Amino acid sequence: MTTQCTQEALSFTIVCDERCSVVRSLAAVLRVWDYRRHFIFIDRQSQDRLDEKLISDLDESRWSLFLIDEQNDRWYGPDAIPIILKNLPFGKCACVFYILPGTMALTRAAYAIISQSRQLLKKKLEAA
Repeated sequence: MTTQCTQEALSFTIVCDERCSVVRSLAAVLRVWDYRRHFIFIDRQSQDRLDEKLISDLDESRWSLFLIDEQNDRWYGPDAIPIILKNLPFGKCACVFYILPGTMALTRAAYAIISQSRQLLKKKLEAA
């Protein structure tokens, strides 16, 4: 899937696995930076029954987060990063780096390493 940095919507939903300490920390930072309130956050602590399906979709994914826009388009893991950046203050400047060759590959590699901790935790919980 090719990530495009052009997606701009009024609101997005971020479904994230707060059990991953990196994702939990980054979600906290995003909440602070999102002063325009473009993002709605859904995690395992959500009390809404409709969110259960989204959490189930997250569990089936190899990534620890995914992003949904108003048209129900989805970006998983590292593919969501440029879209999130573009919708944050000064994020458009950071998003410009994604036109450089290799930037997305580097993002995917770093994200995969971080996401591995989530997969290991999931396996341990299933074994218990």
